[in-house]
Amino acid sequence: MKILLIRSEGNQTHINDFMSDLLLHGLRQLHGSEVIDYPGCWYMYSDEVLNREYDINKIWGKGFTINNTLNNYNSIDRTDIKKKIQEKYFDLVIYGSIRRSDQFLDDVIKHQNKVIFIDGEDDNIIDERYAKSGLYFKRELLENKNNVVPISFAVPKEKILKNINEKPSNLLAPLVPGRLSTYIYENEQTYYDMYSNSIFAITNKKLGWDCLRHYEILMNGCIPLFFNIDDCPKLILKTLPKERLSEIYSSFHSVLQLYSPFKIYKKKFLSTKKIFSYIPSMFKNKSASAFLKDNSNILEIKNELLNLTKQNLTTEILAKYVLNK
Repeated sequence: MKILLIRSEGNQTHINDFMSDLLLHGLRQLHGSEVIDYPGCWYMYSDEVLNREYDINKIWGKGFTINNTLNNYNSIDRTDIKKKIQEKYFDLVIYGSIRRSDQFLDDVIKHQNKVIFIDGEDDNIIDERYAKSGLYFKRELLENKNNVVPISFAVPKEKILKNINEKPSNLLAPLVPGRLSTYIYENEQTYYDMYSNSIFAITNKKLGWDCLRHYEILMNGCIPLFFNIDDCPKLILKTLPKERLSEIYSSFHSVLQLYSPFKIYKKKFLSTKKIFSYIPSMFKNKSASAFLKDNSNILEIKNELLNLTKQNLTTEILAKYVLNK
């Protein structure tokens, strides 16, 4: 199947879009070099990224989870794209970040190419101009709309941990969302090791509900403690096991009482109740080994969530979902 994925060349702060990148990876898993990325997503290619001078901070999350997922950059034929569109060479044209780039769209429409639009922005806006011209996938979709369907992040299957760490040393992962002083991981492996070496990790809504961090926690055999997961709208985070994560939070959120609330909660999550619940717990044992000894089902839960990630949350599953729609 010949597919053209047109990516955005970024905005003022970043050169890539995770939703587009992850979909590209999944499509390549299914259809190999017949999937053309244009302009090329050079930052994902293990061979091409070495030939570029760039600021790593211009790539979302320093490229963790998407880096080195593709290879043979120059083997992809990116020539004569406009002509190929005019000749209906592609079976499908995908706009990977439609609100950032609609390059060639006039020709795509004029020559009646089959087209879909991906909107991976953090907001709830739907650009009706595009939704009238093709199937529109929206990451933060609040309600059912004609010709608009939900979409969520995923992770490359080759980066998912094969087996859980049965002897983690951290009860709670040291990276705390929103606490920039804990964002100390300079390479992907140390970042992954931090999660795989922890029983629990905090996660929460950012600008949007969907966040790659949720999946990175799961793919490394760690258990998310997801704040306010019950408030997540039905059509957002469709692939995550939200009910199961809610159950887990209800069962184990008391772990958070062992830690200073001023260090693990953003202001919007902080409350007087949380502050006072910490006082009698502040000298209790925070040993991961002691917790595992007292909670024999934890390793079972870690395995359950890791297996779910392998089965349901890969980029290949994401690509199949898009193509089936």
